Amino acid sequence: MIYSVLTVGLSDKLVAALQALIIQYDLNFTTSLTTREANRLLERRVFHLLIIGLDYLRTSHQAEWLTDIRHISFVPLIVLSDTPDRDMNSMVQLGADLCISGQSPLAAIANYVRAQLRRYTEYNHYDNPVNAEAAPFQIGGIYIDPARRVAEVYGQPVTLRRREFSLLLYFMRNHDVVLTPEQICEHAWRMEYTQSVGQSVHELRKQIEITPNHPRHIQTVYRVGYRFVSDFAETCGR
Repeated sequence: MIYSVLTVGLSDKLVAALQALIIQYDLNFTTSLTTREANRLLERRVFHLLIIGLDYLRTSHQAEWLTDIRHISFVPLIVLSDTPDRDMNSMVQLGADLCISGQSPLAAIANYVRAQLRRYTEYNHYDNPVNAEAAPFQIGGIYIDPARRVAEVYGQPVTLRRREFSLLLYFMRNHDVVLTPEQICEHAWRMEYTQSVGQSVHELRKQIEITPNHPRHIQTVYRVGYRFVSDFAETCGR
């Protein structure tokens, strides 16, 4: 299996060295030059690890971007910092799993990378009941994996934009409950109310409904909101 690693703010030299050292995994590194590009990649692809250079975020005044990542993905996140002792607490609070010295010996950095990949790909901690919110589950013919940002409809993968995935996840976690547009904005997207909810529902229906004009899963409740209708629900341990 090929494991995908996304890097932001790392030198090509460091990336090449890590790939050469970590030989027990078939790694595919993708380098993002900007946080905007990284967001786009995280929304559209599955990554097993994210490594970020804190100096880059500080230089571009985007340290708070780490918080946005957790709205997109639960991918393990390593931050490389020149002052890890000072930055550890704030980085973890913002969503990082580890904050380590970018000046550490290369072998040490490689060990941290191995540990995070092992946790994500081999230990499968998302099946732990303690992490139930991140566990994959299925309702009817729709399967969703919140941690890996993966969705399937009757066994076929579908590509969802960030907002559409969050909307589907919110619907499925609250199946058979009528949800207002205001609730969707607040809880699914963490934003103020916007009239674009209807358009997002329309786009999601095109992805998951066999006949979007006659939806089976996402029903409109006149003048109230929407309801995700289930036949059955079960947690999947794939």
